[in-house]
Amino acid sequence: MTGIAIVGVGGWGQNHARVLAFLRAEGLINEVYVVDINENRAKLIAKRFGHKWTTKYEEILEKDSVEGIILATPTKLHYEQAKQALVAGKHVLVEKPMTENSKQAEELVKIAAENKLVLMVGFLLRYSPATRYVKKNLTKIGRPLVVSAKRTSLWPNRPHDVGVIRDLAIHDIDLIRYILETNPLMAYASGGAIAHDYEDYVAIFLKYGSEKEFISALIEANWLTPYKIRRMEITGSKAVFVIDYSIHKVTILSEEGICAPNIPYEEPLMSQDRNFVKTIIGEDRPLVMGMDGLIALKTCEAALQSMEAKKIIQIKA
Repeated sequence: MTGIAIVGVGGWGQNHARVLAFLRAEGLINEVYVVDINENRAKLIAKRFGHKWTTKYEEILEKDSVEGIILATPTKLHYEQAKQALVAGKHVLVEKPMTENSKQAEELVKIAAENKLVLMVGFLLRYSPATRYVKKNLTKIGRPLVVSAKRTSLWPNRPHDVGVIRDLAIHDIDLIRYILETNPLMAYASGGAIAHDYEDYVAIFLKYGSEKEFISALIEANWLTPYKIRRMEITGSKAVFVIDYSIHKVTILSEEGICAPNIPYEEPLMSQDRNFVKTIIGEDRPLVMGMDGLIALKTCEAALQSMEAKKIIQIKA
């Protein structure tokens, strides 16, 4: 058993606090600390889920009993907080994007490797039962040809420190790479900012695979459309997978008609945090690693550069 600290419980971090209470009940964790600069919030969340609390991150870094740290703080804090944790010998799960830029991410990956520590990134949808089904049954659609993904919703109520590419589109950038097991080669993006300081709408064209056998992908994301869509379609030579990530369901379109397989549901966040804890104690392997976060960030940077320069950008993954 081990101790875990969740840093930042103003928004998404509260969900981690809830899930960690279940993992503690399962016996995988023997203590959980809630860390937040807002003392009242830290106390409230800790009391709600039966955790300990503190407002001092440094206190957590000095505790030998805390082996793993989950960072759910604003993006601008990820690099420094993750670096401090790794230097202190802690395993880290950091929410996406793992850092503000790929240079920072490269340094974290290096530090984690040198110290033989777990560094995971919160690509939650890798743990979706829909993703698991599609990846396992990818041959059902024949050769993958084209992927299209759409993510729309109004701007979320949380600190606004990155645009829609690194907040929303990054999920699909990583999912496509994960499902198809191939890296992105180039990016072309078009978008802009209508109602926010950062880009709030974008269409990204990506090429995955190799020049001889490539797969085209189109990712659309925005914070303007007042309807939440989380959808991906993978078109193959024999069939099409339609994935609705809002309900984690898959539909297969083929010559035989329309099929909707029965996929048992398991909360992706529960699966992710359990994977993190079990990896720390040597009972599992990480489904997401720091290098995955780094490659996703490089792809996002290529898309941002393309949007500004209005030209195709090659990606050096």
